[in-house]
Amino acid sequence: MITVHVSKQQDGVPKQFCMDGHAGFAEYGNDIVCAAVSALFINTVNAIETFTEDPFQLEMDDKKDRIVLQMSGEIHDGSAILLRALLLGLDGIQEEYGEEYIRIICK
Repeated sequence: MITVHVSKQQDGVPKQFCMDGHAGFAEYGNDIVCAAVSALFINTVNAIETFTEDPFQLEMDDKKDRIVLQMSGEIHDGSAILLRALLLGLDGIQEEYGEEYIRIICK
């Protein structure tokens, strides 16, 4: 299962995503849940980097199957929309495939 821990600011904008694990929906390399989550995450990081000037840190640990996106400064409107869109997409995947494959925990 993929576990996504989301930390939000007081205004509800996500400021950190920490994702661990694999969905286990299908064999490695054929798992559409993992592929969808990865595509959303990578696209969000690329969009924040390309279309905004908001600073962030990205940490990846292949051995632990973990990736962390941490916004490190003020989050302006462009990044806020992209981060909310990432959470919306992840919520949609969870609704479609169930918590046995992806679980989102917001705090």
